[in-house]
Amino acid sequence: MKWDVAIIGAGPAGLTAGIYAARSGLKTIIISKDIGGTANSIVAIENWPGYKGSGAELMKRFYEHARDYDIHFAVSEVNSLKKKNNLFIIKTPKEDIECKTIIIATGSERKKLKIPGEEELLGRGVSYCATCDSFFFKNKIVGVIGGSDCATGSALALSDIAKKVYLIYRGEKLKCEDINMKNLEKKENVQIFYNSFPIKVIGKEKVEGIEIVKIKEKSKIDLDGIFIEIGSTPLTEFTKELKIKINSDNFIEVNSDMETSVKGVFACGDVTNFKLKQVVISASQGAIAAKSAGEFLNK
Repeated sequence: MKWDVAIIGAGPAGLTAGIYAARSGLKTIIISKDIGGTANSIVAIENWPGYKGSGAELMKRFYEHARDYDIHFAVSEVNSLKKKNNLFIIKTPKEDIECKTIIIATGSERKKLKIPGEEELLGRGVSYCATCDSFFFKNKIVGVIGGSDCATGSALALSDIAKKVYLIYRGEKLKCEDINMKNLEKKENVQIFYNSFPIKVIGKEKVEGIEIVKIKEKSKIDLDGIFIEIGSTPLTEFTKELKIKINSDNFIEVNSDMETSVKGVFACGDVTNFKLKQVVISASQGAIAAKSAGEFLNK
């Protein structure tokens, strides 16, 4: 089958694009190895109008909504993209998928500290998802690495479960919303380390602590668990063959219509060069991308 639009990714951007494409009468397929993407790891969403709850629950609602329409879901990774005549070929481990337009909504993956002990103790105290793993640290001592809204949100959520939370950040001031900063200040069991760089995860069978450097002085913090929240890297490796224009940070460059440098290829969500990375932004870009794809086909 030749699809009108193939959407790669099933996070907020991809699922919204699917809904809008299907509602416009386009033969639509969504290709993704999972549903929800990194939005699933958001502990508490408080800036989606009319909704307060976990990212996983919101993504479940997105998916259920998308299933109301004639959208085909293919559970798979994408290896590469290429163009043949007037069609695009999406290569997956299972099959080649032909389509007239593509919407890239692959989002990003969590950055790693790349320090000794991080990889070795992954799943044994090292985590990149407070939503997934916070339950295991009830009444224990944990550390959160980072200073963004994601990091501070994780620290706040963990403060209601853990006995003590250390927020470790390399900068002089947290880069989070004022509301998160004010809520952190109310938490008696949260301690913030500024100008602090983690250099080693300590532990043999499980996490026992972390070694940090602050103003050239090394120190150790005893911990039961470490949650790493230092940002994300866009998933664009599979686009190389199409030579889509990306910026120096590997984000796909798009215009206001979510058009990429390749005609017929659109992108939306966290994979794009748009500065603000939020669920509400990803969803709105997904809607725009689907509408733009429809207009492209009509021409």
